[in-house]
Amino acid sequence: MKLWQAQYNMIWLILLVQLAAVLDVIPHDAYIHAVLGLGVVGLAFRNKLALAKTQAPARLKRISAATASITVMAAVTGILLAIPPLHFLDTLWRVLHVLTIVAITTQAGSVATAYDMWEEKEFSPPSP
Repeated sequence: MKLWQAQYNMIWLILLVQLAAVLDVIPHDAYIHAVLGLGVVGLAFRNKLALAKTQAPARLKRISAATASITVMAAVTGILLAIPPLHFLDTLWRVLHVLTIVAITTQAGSVATAYDMWEEKEFSPPSP
């Protein structure tokens, strides 16, 4: 799969994670959410490593690295939500989990679009 496709696929995968979290009609939705969430973590790190090997602007590489780190925080807060003795902090974990998911979504979209534009040389000056 080409890197630009993997970048855009991450956005779709995040959407599936969010749908699994909010749709109560899906059987075993918590497990599906967790498995898809782990897929987001894996894809984020794959994209980060693949992007690091390119000549893409350093800003995109930094954003991709930050996105990968944020996916780890999302996974940790998701795990904390599932631990019964820690439910007294349930609201805190839930807020942090949702905020990280929003951050991942925006960062992934930003990197995907910017990388796609960079790869297509849309920022290059026109040839004479």
